[in-house]
Amino acid sequence: MFEDINQKGTPPRRPLFEADPTPARKVAEGAMLVACAVIFGLSASYLPFIWLVALFLWPVPLALLVRRFGAGFGLAGILLTALLLSLFIGPLGALSMLINMGGVGFWYGWAARRGVKPWLVIVVGVLISAAGMLALLALSSALAGFDALDFGEQVHEFVQFYVNTMDANGNLSQLLGTMTTAEYAALLEERVLQMLPSSLIFVSMFEAGIAYALTTYIFRRLGYAVAKLPPFVEWRLPWYTLWGLIIALACWLLNRQTPMEILQLIADNVMYIYQALLMLAGLTFFYWQAAFWNTRWMLFVFVVLLIFAFQLVAPALVLVGLLDSLFDLRQVMRRFDKRV
Repeated sequence: MFEDINQKGTPPRRPLFEADPTPARKVAEGAMLVACAVIFGLSASYLPFIWLVALFLWPVPLALLVRRFGAGFGLAGILLTALLLSLFIGPLGALSMLINMGGVGFWYGWAARRGVKPWLVIVVGVLISAAGMLALLALSSALAGFDALDFGEQVHEFVQFYVNTMDANGNLSQLLGTMTTAEYAALLEERVLQMLPSSLIFVSMFEAGIAYALTTYIFRRLGYAVAKLPPFVEWRLPWYTLWGLIIALACWLLNRQTPMEILQLIADNVMYIYQALLMLAGLTFFYWQAAFWNTRWMLFVFVVLLIFAFQLVAPALVLVGLLDSLFDLRQVMRRFDKRV
């Protein structure tokens, strides 16, 4: 197998900070971490080339504050950070940053302090990030005076711009089929509006995942023990996580019997999310196969197929990911393999 499957963990580092600091040292360290969070927040607001990196880095000092001194001290530090940021970027800008990733930073620090399991940390982090994005969208809409009609008009303009661009490049005719341009634009606009919830979840997964990776890396560098995720080759969806997919299928069947827009909306969005998750599970299973049989060339072949025949490979990955989640194909193969 590949070396990373049997790689042993390195001994934990000695914590950089004192375990029981004096009150004066606690205040000094807290002020330093708040200053770091403010610097990252200002960088995310004003520096055009590193704003994306700073956006994910600014919750890390806040998470470290919670991890080191507890929830109460950490919450005070987060509020102080928002207050200081409001002096430079205004109250609305500070509130927006606090809503966007402040809750995620607090949760990651508290979870690390309590030793919460990594998968639960990430799932709750995604939910907090999604709730923050919804609150941020609601706040922005209220302050700007937007309503549902204004948002629908923005989606309409975006779809028209996309259709006109595809038409100018000569690629629209391949997508139309038997539809007219107006029918295709209307269908695409409806689809964009329907898939907004799942798109929000995907963005939240991206934000929370990167923030988690940065936070855990820095925690380990500072000597704090953080539970590790399983190796990539061992990632799989446990069978009980498929209840969401079962609910989506039930909504789809009910919608076939009694058409209801809300049922179709739930089914489409949940299935869209599970499609990506099962595809990732199938990808990890294929990588595990290459490691299990010690055939690295399979990875090269798979990458070529993924690039040039994605429409054929993607459904196969979803099916394999589903079967592995239900029956744990890796354990079955280990059981019948004479080498193990």
